[in-house]
Amino acid sequence: MQILFIHGRAQEEFSQEILLRIWAEALRASFENANIPFPENLNLTLPYYGKDLIHQRDLYKQAIKDGKFKMRSPNNVSEFDEVYEDLLEELRKNSGISKKEVAQESGETEQYRGLTNNKHVIALARLVDRRLDSLGNFCVKWKTDDVVTYLVVEAARQEINSFHTSAITKEPTIIISHSLGTVIAYDILHTLAENQYDIRGLVTLGSPLGVQAVQRQLYPCPSYPKILNGQWVNIYDPKDIVALNPLNNKNFRVTPQIINHEIENNSDNHHDIKPYLSSPVVAETIYTILTSACK
Repeated sequence: MQILFIHGRAQEEFSQEILLRIWAEALRASFENANIPFPENLNLTLPYYGKDLIHQRDLYKQAIKDGKFKMRSPNNVSEFDEVYEDLLEELRKNSGISKKEVAQESGETEQYRGLTNNKHVIALARLVDRRLDSLGNFCVKWKTDDVVTYLVVEAARQEINSFHTSAITKEPTIIISHSLGTVIAYDILHTLAENQYDIRGLVTLGSPLGVQAVQRQLYPCPSYPKILNGQWVNIYDPKDIVALNPLNNKNFRVTPQIINHEIENNSDNHHDIKPYLSSPVVAETIYTILTSACK
């Protein structure tokens, strides 16, 4: 059985070898926590795209600066700002922040009328930080143009995806993905030829797929990958700013339904890979797939 790991953003300081070791150790911890013997015949694979994503981001930023990247927005704002503002608006609604509160925070006399006013954007980000105080540093976590580069620049998406599609073997495969990696997993599973691969399961950890600002960039829109011959298990912490919503019928309506597990990610930002991947749910999912394959 192949286990294909798909890592998230901000991994450019690591090497592929170090990342694979971190993920492999966390996976072994998952089996220990589930009190299940670790299957020694697992083929652990982690394609590395950390530095390539940064390179693509820099190309994108330079293209915007040089006026070579055509904006899709009718307001001629970058997709970076558009996605960020969409996400802030979704957070405003979910956290119960009124438009009047945003207007008061920004010092404006008029009520909040949208995200075109930069003062309102900054004020809303501050309010979200305070309202969701356990999450902290909201702007640092989400105002990241490397993520948006993947979402909106087709050339960047194709290059990053190719690292993973070329790594999938013909053997039965379980994909385990984290953060931006869950978006990559979704994307490649909708592009692989159904009769050429054997994808037995998908595990998404700390996924932003339940966020409408991200969903608007997906193609196709929320749908269960036809190539997936098994369960899609989503593990999230409700305090994780990236995994804003579970992948349920309210936020990610697909058939069959995704299996959601709420856990406590006991890292400082509730998003780190180690607590997610070491959850016993991961081992239990793999064990279920392995035992069903033996029947």
